[in-house]
Amino acid sequence: MYFAIPDFVAVPNAGTLQTISIVSLIVGFCLVGAGLLCLFWRKRKGSKNKAVVVWIFIGIGALLIVNHGMQLLF
Repeated sequence: MYFAIPDFVAVPNAGTLQTISIVSLIVGFCLVGAGLLCLFWRKRKGSKNKAVVVWIFIGIGALLIVNHGMQLLF
C-alpha cells in the first residue's frame, strides 16, 4: 500500500535513519549493561528491596536492541 506523505511532515533520508538506529542500538546495550551491573551489585550487597527499576532498564534496553537490530537487518 502506498500512502502519500504530506509536505509538512519531515521525513529523514535513509542515512539519517540508519544513524538513529545505530545510536539507539548502542543505547540499548548500555541500558542492559547498566541494569545487569546494578542487579549484580544489589545482589552482592545483599539488598532485600525489590529491583523493579533495574528490570525496567533491562527491559527497555532489550526492546531497543531487538527493534533497532531488526531495522538494521532489513
